[in-house]
Amino acid sequence: MINNKPRIAIYDFTDCEGCETKLVSLREKLLLLEKKVDIVNWRLGQEYFEAGPYDITIIEGAPITRHEVDLLKELRENSKILIALGACAALGGIPAIMPEKDRKYWYEKIYTSQYAPRGIDAVPLSAYVKVDFSIHGCPIDENEAVRAVEELLAGKTPSYRGYSVCFECKQAGNPCRLLENKPCLGPITQGGCGAICVSGGSPCYGCFGIRDEANIPALRKILEKFADEKEIERYFSMFHSRTEDFNKNKEK
Repeated sequence: MINNKPRIAIYDFTDCEGCETKLVSLREKLLLLEKKVDIVNWRLGQEYFEAGPYDITIIEGAPITRHEVDLLKELRENSKILIALGACAALGGIPAIMPEKDRKYWYEKIYTSQYAPRGIDAVPLSAYVKVDFSIHGCPIDENEAVRAVEELLAGKTPSYRGYSVCFECKQAGNPCRLLENKPCLGPITQGGCGAICVSGGSPCYGCFGIRDEANIPALRKILEKFADEKEIERYFSMFHSRTEDFNKNKEK
């Protein structure tokens, strides 16, 4: 009997594996999804693996070694669809906070000058290959992951939410942080997270990515009314120091 189910591979580069743990937490939903696809290569969830080509490859983490960069390019060549899973893969994430020029100093300070580092600059997957879709978050929202895969299986191109985190804050009944003179990137961040951070008392740092047509200069002007430049840069650089949207508006 011919098996026509799409073949899916799930890889991880440099990361905390929090986004993959979210996939495991799907439990029954994951089992239902497995009836529609063949997950043929997943280090965290299986003891066996099959070589490519793959119909869909999902990658968590930022590639920060030459081996990871080479593997990423190989996976791109052998995958019909490549998905970035989580902020590290989609945006560079936490590993990208440190500029490349500072890495040598900290390598020597922490590990001594005798240490031969393997790490290079941390950048999003898209810095090296074409990414077909990004499932954002730090960590991801597992329901967003299911939605994206199900849309792909239905022959659709997954779409991002057409609203910002502010919409979800309104739904949750959260008071606006900006009106309280508290930094927040909610207005420029695409929805899908359910405003979980703001609901918990924290600011939005934008881990779900910059939404379409976001007005970054306007938000910066608002933030400048009650925050200094250093604090503003700290909020933006948490997840967006290596994104095109942030850097092209940085000096505006």
